[in-house]
Amino acid sequence: MSLSGLVASGPEFIPNEDSREWIAAGIVELAGRLGPIASQPRLLTDGSDLGFGASKTPRDLDSLFDLICATQEVVGQSEVELTLLEVDERGTPPKLPDSFASLGDSRGKLLHTVRGPDEYLLLFTPAVFKVRELMLASVARELGRIALDRVGLEPDPETGLDGLQEWEADSELAGILLGMGIWVANGAYLFENSCCGGGCGVDLRSVRAGLSLPEASYALALDSQRKGIRRRHVLRHLSATQKAACKKCWGHLGDALPPALAAADPEVRGALRG
Repeated sequence: MSLSGLVASGPEFIPNEDSREWIAAGIVELAGRLGPIASQPRLLTDGSDLGFGASKTPRDLDSLFDLICATQEVVGQSEVELTLLEVDERGTPPKLPDSFASLGDSRGKLLHTVRGPDEYLLLFTPAVFKVRELMLASVARELGRIALDRVGLEPDPETGLDGLQEWEADSELAGILLGMGIWVANGAYLFENSCCGGGCGVDLRSVRAGLSLPEASYALALDSQRKGIRRRHVLRHLSATQKAACKKCWGHLGDALPPALAAADPEVRGALRG
């Protein structure tokens, strides 16, 4: 599930050097491809930012569609046509015309995107409504995936499963760059621990993510710093474990900026100093 291990055993939240450089290089590349929208100092902290607070968590197709459309307006996808389609609990994909292409690996996803000739089709299972954090993390990943597809980025078919796994991570990185890093980080902990605290009814062991908790936290800290977003603002919206991880990563960046980002163009590096 993770691209890397950790620096050390125990409560250590900083990804190893290879992963830190991979994340930094990915942010440099994707920020350049996605354009100005990926460098705006935006941070969606919760669905409440869009009028979907805890009491208005989507519970059906219509309210989920409204949440996604409201998010699209904020992340530069207001003109993107998108249709929601429910699949069964097993996530069995429907039979679609040959003109529709699945984007990435649909296995272990509560939401998955299919590209059609004139629109995107977003498949979802009813389980997506059971855990709010996983719903928001899934929305962030799939809108990130759509953003990548719209600029011509897709997995290399010759890289096989490794390429698909990196594509999942790239989609989550794109979600972070578009301002949904809180959603990605808060969901990463649940994905990684296969536990939501009990009683959700979701088999989290079968649900997959692209970035591990340390990787998502490091990417969030890095992206927030380059955009000039204050640490306090970021941390206050993270759950306890994610907050500890992001705080560790934030401090580490003050001591060791990854070479890929230190050498990036000023508009990508932003508030960071090489």
